[in-house]
Amino acid sequence: MAVLNDRFSDENGVRLNKLGITDKDQLAQAETESSLPRLTQLNREGGIQGGQYDQAHLKQVHERLFSGVYQWAGETRADREFQGHKDTNVTGFKETMTYAPHKEVPERLDAIGAQLNKENNLKGLAPDKFAERAAYYLDQYNHTHAFRDGNGRTMQATFTQLGKAAGYDVNFNRASPEILNRSRDLAIVRQYPPAEAGKNLQPLKDMFKQVITQTPGAEAEKLRDPSQAPARTPELSQVMRAMDARRELEVTGYRSANIIANMPGAGNREQGVQLAQRVEAVNLDPKVLNGPGINEMQLAADKIIKHPGLKDTPLDIADGKRLKVASMQVMQLAEGKEIVAPQQQKQPAALVQEKSAHPAAQVVKTHEEAQLVFAKAAREVAKELEANERHAERSRSMTFLVDTGDLHNYLSTGYC
Repeated sequence: MAVLNDRFSDENGVRLNKLGITDKDQLAQAETESSLPRLTQLNREGGIQGGQYDQAHLKQVHERLFSGVYQWAGETRADREFQGHKDTNVTGFKETMTYAPHKEVPERLDAIGAQLNKENNLKGLAPDKFAERAAYYLDQYNHTHAFRDGNGRTMQATFTQLGKAAGYDVNFNRASPEILNRSRDLAIVRQYPPAEAGKNLQPLKDMFKQVITQTPGAEAEKLRDPSQAPARTPELSQVMRAMDARRELEVTGYRSANIIANMPGAGNREQGVQLAQRVEAVNLDPKVLNGPGINEMQLAADKIIKHPGLKDTPLDIADGKRLKVASMQVMQLAEGKEIVAPQQQKQPAALVQEKSAHPAAQVVKTHEEAQLVFAKAAREVAKELEANERHAERSRSMTFLVDTGDLHNYLSTGYC
């Protein structure tokens, strides 16, 4: 089925290509036969020389890999204004993976590259730490999803180059495609709250530990020397902090929409669809939250938190609480404000239960502080998840059997 307003494809949904192929399967085969030798050659060359891991760098990688097949090789989604989504069942439930707004792709790629440069492109790290930080950046690039197709191979080339320059051989062939895809999807859907962000990235980290080896030789040892790394993880830029806050709203917003749409009773399906549409609009422009938008999300969150039928589904309740905090934070961003500690947002007492007196309001300035901001708001959620860890994977509201296909009818799909 063709996707509306997809300027990368023909009327039948087949990607525009230089070979005149009109069959999807034949085109996929041609793409593989053309791009894999190019990927091997680019890796052998050490990647794009002088690349800064920004939009210019990734566009060059994509063009090198796919110019044999596609006339749009090297173009990002911003160039042809493509916005899409992709469904996944990686958690055992149907979820919507949302990617960065197409118009923000260049800015986000540059922000990720700049943040990576602050970490000296991961030089000076021990294997475990390299895997951890590589997982973080792969997730950021994957969520930005710069290209209509070919994101996976572009990432493989980029991180092979990144690893080589940091004293590591990164060979994605050491992990199965199933492991790679699953770990990327789990990072995107963010099952766990910000207080447990490491759990969302753990599968990706494990994947990297599987695909990396230390490059032998004195030169590679110098690249891994701790003196090459900054003394501490650099603070996140404002753009990166905003990206994370908006992602938290996206994942909890779509899940909350599904929860409400599946509730028995008149009007719930319609409310769920409306909430999903609101989340989509906020994803494209956070200013949509101003006015009735924030009220709609807060009421939706309360509906989930207080619903008697969900009292035994801690993950659903957790998503409601996370949505409540995330929507307030994104509204602050829309107003041009810094994200402040959640306890200063006048949330209901049930959202944040602190045994000690509340400290003074703080402005988030560093990477570590940003994590603490989210952690304080999610403490109660973390406790619930820990208490239900043994059955958390199956503790969503399975009693609601209404099909939520309507939530996806207005969404473009089909990414690679």
